Amino acid sequence: MRIYIGYKYTNVTDKKALIEKLLEFSSCLEKAGHRTFILGRDIQNWQGSLPLWKTFPAIVGNMLKSDAFIAYVTSPVPSKGLEVEKALSGVLGKKRLFVLDGLENTPDSRDLRYITAGNSVESTANEILAGLKL
Repeated sequence: MRIYIGYKYTNVTDKKALIEKLLEFSSCLEKAGHRTFILGRDIQNWQGSLPLWKTFPAIVGNMLKSDAFIAYVTSPVPSKGLEVEKALSGVLGKKRLFVLDGLENTPDSRDLRYITAGNSVESTANEILAGLKL
């Protein structure tokens, strides 16, 4: 299964920690036999953030190729890109889960598609896989 991993990058204080966590998370999913797509890694080579109008074609193309969408949410501040990815995944009928890392009870967190990040990235990845029923 191909899994699209979305996240907020703009205005994140510790980008290095975010990248490390995303790479570890992706690696856990890949070890379980799945392919992952991360915009910053696969398209931008972690070279900062680009305007949404520049990344939109890659977002749409890769969302179409994916079977599932996982949003890795580390900030209560909205992200236009992440909101577009969330909406697009819904419109396309993708399996969706949202991981809340370091956040408590956001308004949408009562939705069953939201899970709280575990003590380790590996335990969170396992919970995601169970939630997607892969």
